[in-house]
Amino acid sequence: MIQAGKHTVDLATQVALEAFKVGADPAILYESDEYFYGQFKHLTEDQLRKTSAHCLGIADYAQSYVWIGGVENPAPMRRVPKNKWSAMFQGEEAHYRKNLEKKQKQVNVALGAVTRARAKTYGFTFAKWKRMVEEAIATDYPSIRRTGGVLSGLFQRPAEVRVRADNGTDLRFRLAGESRTPFVDDGIIGDEDLAVGNTTTSLPAGAVYVAPVEDSAKGTVVSDVRIPQVGTLIEGLAWTFRDGRVVDFAAKRNLQNAQLNYAAGTGAKDMFGAFGIGLNRKIVPGYLDSFYARGTVSIGIGDNQSFGGANTSSYGFNAYNSHATVTIDGKPIVEEGRLAA
Repeated sequence: MIQAGKHTVDLATQVALEAFKVGADPAILYESDEYFYGQFKHLTEDQLRKTSAHCLGIADYAQSYVWIGGVENPAPMRRVPKNKWSAMFQGEEAHYRKNLEKKQKQVNVALGAVTRARAKTYGFTFAKWKRMVEEAIATDYPSIRRTGGVLSGLFQRPAEVRVRADNGTDLRFRLAGESRTPFVDDGIIGDEDLAVGNTTTSLPAGAVYVAPVEDSAKGTVVSDVRIPQVGTLIEGLAWTFRDGRVVDFAAKRNLQNAQLNYAAGTGAKDMFGAFGIGLNRKIVPGYLDSFYARGTVSIGIGDNQSFGGANTSSYGFNAYNSHATVTIDGKPIVEEGRLAA
């Protein structure tokens, strides 16, 4: 199943043709901006909370998904009422759970999100952004795999982790060891990935991440990277943890857009859930792919079922720090944003 909008139909068609060449059975799911925003205009909150029968039906038989960028223009997202965003996220919950159950392979193609309208909305320079994403897709993947393998080995030990930065970040937590397999996102979903339940990747790719011991987090993490979200930039996102639970949730700007569906979220929405380090040298943090920027540390809260964690929730979010120092059992892994491996 290949998702496309008006601006990505040609790319989706090329993906479908490549699928034909290997004997696959592709279909293109067309979702224009008009379609996406129309649901908020015409459906009630109760209707948005009802999971689409089409999505659930497709999930019964689809073996792979290719997501190509979403809407062309995110600016109208600013006008969508927060309660309708929350209702839509609740409606997607059953679809997400079915994807976990069926273990379909999924890839997100970030090039589809690189549009002039999105660049204007977020204040990006379009040509610079497009060039960066293209270079990041064409990066040195063997190097990413080697570095990812080294970090994966470190992440799979029961160890104490500390993340510090000059902006007030000072977070401590534990890694669980062999009971939590780290995932290396290297642009390929291979047999080894499938064996451990790693069914997702992205282009560009380049990250290693793991579900840590959820109730072990204590301290504060502050994002020094702006996070594009629903047509706005979230700045200075900060979480303070006690026994793994968020006891203070703040931001310098656009806090409410980091908390879409948080109030209505179910389960372990406020629990520490993820730790990751980016590996891609070509990605500059602050665009849409900060998770993959080499040396950038990701800390997540909420649902982490998709990579072997214990948190079940309808909410999840990541914060990023591009200048952090990370130690594992006292050994520096990242020093002020520079990856040592």
